[in-house]
Amino acid sequence: MIPIRQNGRKLRYAAGFAACLTVLLPHAAHAIPAFAAQTGEPCSACHIGFPQLTPYGRDFKLEGYIAGGMFPTWKNVALMSQIGLTQLHDKVPGGLAPGFKSNDAWAAQQTSLFYGGALDAKLGLGAFIQVTYDGVARQWHWDNTDIRLARPGTLFGTPLFYGFTVNNAPGVTDLWNTPPSWGYPYIPSELANGPTAEQQIPALAQGVYGFGAYSALNLTPEDMIYAEADLYKSLPNRLSYALGVGPATQIKGVIPYLRFAFQHTWGNSSFEVGSYALFDRPYPQGMIDGPTDRILDVAADSQFQYITAKQAFSVQANVIHESQDWRASYPLGLAGNPSDTLNTITLTVSELLFQKYGITESFNTIYGNEDPVLYAASPIGGSANGKPNTNSWTTELDYYPFNNGGPAWLPWLNAKFFVENTMYPTFNGLARNYDGAGRSAGANDTLFAGIWLAF
Repeated sequence: MIPIRQNGRKLRYAAGFAACLTVLLPHAAHAIPAFAAQTGEPCSACHIGFPQLTPYGRDFKLEGYIAGGMFPTWKNVALMSQIGLTQLHDKVPGGLAPGFKSNDAWAAQQTSLFYGGALDAKLGLGAFIQVTYDGVARQWHWDNTDIRLARPGTLFGTPLFYGFTVNNAPGVTDLWNTPPSWGYPYIPSELANGPTAEQQIPALAQGVYGFGAYSALNLTPEDMIYAEADLYKSLPNRLSYALGVGPATQIKGVIPYLRFAFQHTWGNSSFEVGSYALFDRPYPQGMIDGPTDRILDVAADSQFQYITAKQAFSVQANVIHESQDWRASYPLGLAGNPSDTLNTITLTVSELLFQKYGITESFNTIYGNEDPVLYAASPIGGSANGKPNTNSWTTELDYYPFNNGGPAWLPWLNAKFFVENTMYPTFNGLARNYDGAGRSAGANDTLFAGIWLAF
């Protein structure tokens, strides 16, 4: 485990935040607001801490979010907020974001309204719909959306569950939450500095809309094969602005996304190994017609869980390789090479004790070949040596006061108090002077402490 940097201000903030946690008394309550109100199950039935899913949580999602419900009621509407303090090791001149201080900044960074649960249980129709107010960008936007029609069946006498989905992000439908849509960090600071490089799968989130089909075949009571295929289109530019996510990346034609996974369960344990892939043909930045580039993302992932009444242990691994063919951007001078590669590896280990006290350790690395145009240094960051390479370690401590039940006046109230410490040995290609202006990778080390509250 990577220790928290011995910085006086960081330790004072962390100690003060921890002191606040100790005065909170555990109550008896229920889980994620809309789904908990519908099912009557505690949060721990579906989650190893939000948003990692347990086997029950995966079944609930697979079967269309309908368990315990029939039609929409007021209980299917929920509200969520994230409030936190962001402190970088070194301040950012000019502010962490427009309207925010150069360091030690508080933000109500996200407030979301949800609909979650059955639309028509007899048809197998249910939904997860999120609309979010971004407190940093100061605007509303549509967020993760997954509307499902799910049905049970058989294939040659073998139990089969199949369904159809309308959604707005590759990977938002995932049962194991290893792709970027739900992967770690679960609650990142929106004010912290982030790497310049980003792969296509996370970049497309909410900038597309799509339709897909999926199936889960139970070979035995312990073994399941899962397959999913989705086709996406980029949002029209005017619509992307109307939904608060403009300008959306404009893609020619459809974007295929494929997902395969195998899961084995035994006793209190489960193990998954799988793969997913996406291919698209984006237009160069600012264009909506003409030649296109080619981007292919191919990923592998795995998850192990061990869950008992007193503890929940989880290990996740996710690897994405991206091939970038700049056949349209390179002639325009928007890329320094005709083609590039970009890779991301994320390893996450988490432990939740007594459904209240959690610790997570995560390692993330981004690496690829040098491209002095694509990753060019600028006054707001970039890479002085043209490389995207970034390594980070994150240690997170959590406290869930309502995971096993709570106040009678609001039985589905849920909350998470957290402290995250992220350290960067390398940032945008270098350990020192990565931006050509003297800033070191460690200057972006971040302490982020706050509360996630849902009701």
